[in-house]
Amino acid sequence: MKIWVKGTFCVLALLLALPAWAVSQAEDIATTIMLRGYACGGKNVAQIQQKEDETGNQTIRATCPNGVRYQIDVSAEGQVKVHPL
Repeated sequence: MKIWVKGTFCVLALLLALPAWAVSQAEDIATTIMLRGYACGGKNVAQIQQKEDETGNQTIRATCPNGVRYQIDVSAEGQVKVHPL
């Protein structure tokens, strides 16, 4: 009986913690910018503009909290490039 209670408690703790791991699009873009070696000045970006062309390539423009704007190009194959604007 003790093992069942411990197992149930662990599963409930895991399920309650999952929403805390969710990452917003603004956080994901800021992290991408920082991982490419650029300063963003925060964990979130603002003013996200996103478009996709007919071949599946995406262009994302975002403004960091420090005021710097970046363009992120994501190819249909998944290659990511970051450029300051």
